[in-house]
Amino acid sequence: MASLQDQLLKAGLANEKQSKQATKAKKKQTRDVRKGVDVGETASQRAHSEKQSQAARSKKLNAQRDAQQQNRALVAQVKQILERCQLDLTGGDVSYNFVDGKAIKKLYVDLQQQAALSRGSLVIVGLGEHYFVVPANVAQRIEERAPETLIIRAEASKDSKVDDDDPYADFAIPDDLMW
Repeated sequence: MASLQDQLLKAGLANEKQSKQATKAKKKQTRDVRKGVDVGETASQRAHSEKQSQAARSKKLNAQRDAQQQNRALVAQVKQILERCQLDLTGGDVSYNFVDGKAIKKLYVDLQQQAALSRGSLVIVGLGEHYFVVPANVAQRIEERAPETLIIRAEASKDSKVDDDDPYADFAIPDDLMW
């Protein structure tokens, strides 16, 4: 029995060119099925979907790169503010101890700077492995730009309860007590 293609050719309802195109399309369809390509999808649709996925990947990478650049710019701004506004600690002869994470660090400051650090008018800002002593308003500007920056403030504990029977309640413990 002759195929439908042959019958259509004999009847004159199709020509040789149409027959070759149909055969070529059928072979392409079986090849696509073997390769796992969606049969209902044409080449232009595949190209369009690949172009869209590539554009989405590019957009995501560009957003990551922009975020990294913005982060680097903020770090540079913080570094510039610290270098411009830091106090000179070269004449420091009194050690000021502070806690960075689980480690106790030490800076040498003079007596006025130590008193200001204890009151909270001066603040220690950590950037990398370096520590800078800056005024409290500068530290506030730095915290607005980069909240993850290490800022060490001396704060008085006002919510500590005083025992009524405490015999030492009248004697305040100074913050800058030297041993």
